Amino acid sequence: MSNEHSHGHDAEPEQNEIGGPVVFALFLFALVIIVISFLA
Repeated sequence: MSNEHSHGHDAEPEQNEIGGPVVFALFLFALVIIVISFLA
């Protein structure tokens, strides 16, 4: 029973780990677009 609860809790930080790099990539992408627009 304790193992089931631990597994459910373990799945929660997994999404957070995936979300971090995605947000960072989107930030870099937006930054590049802004720089290109500024230089153009």
